[in-house]
Amino acid sequence: MENKDNKDTSKQIMRRAESLFMRYGIKSVSMDDIARELGISKKTLYQFFENKEDLILRTIESHLHDEVCDMDLIQAGAANALQEIMLLARHIIGQFQELTPSVVYDLKKYYPEAWEMIDKMQREHVYQSILDNLKRGMTEGDYRKDLNPEIMARLHVGSLYLPIDQSLFPVREFQPDQVFKEYIYHFVRGVASEQGLDKMTKYLQEAKQAAGGL
Repeated sequence: MENKDNKDTSKQIMRRAESLFMRYGIKSVSMDDIARELGISKKTLYQFFENKEDLILRTIESHLHDEVCDMDLIQAGAANALQEIMLLARHIIGQFQELTPSVVYDLKKYYPEAWEMIDKMQREHVYQSILDNLKRGMTEGDYRKDLNPEIMARLHVGSLYLPIDQSLFPVREFQPDQVFKEYIYHFVRGVASEQGLDKMTKYLQEAKQAAGGL
């Protein structure tokens, strides 16, 4: 069983590795780069991870666990469905600002097992969270009563990685966070009732005054 010191060291390695992967892509970051970033030898690095694939799989697993916790906290703390989806959008936009588009490409091509973990989380947890949000918003009167929440939730999940699809939005022309911001405005306006649109306008005005926008 991994002791506390080893567990803490593993977490530190994964956090630093994730930061490098997000900035430079996964394929281009070597175990030597990670060891150098941490100021440790590669031999020490291999005491905690069998190889680069093991490090990637465990880093993705840890990241997804943290993501689920963050989403659940946002969901539990939001005053209503509209506030919840706007806070979730802000959270995702922040991630896109740190993400190089090659990360997704590298995962799909070179580490399909890691990508499958992400895809499963999107298809299951994210789908259920958005479905619950849509149903909650319809009950609260902020979303249209004639929505088909199952279809809309699936459309949302299917759209999450479009902002970093280089064939549609080359990064030299479009920033992923800006693409997602346009998408989420379109999505929320499409599901919102008149009451919801009024709330959304007030929310965006308050957010802009407090923190410079969504």
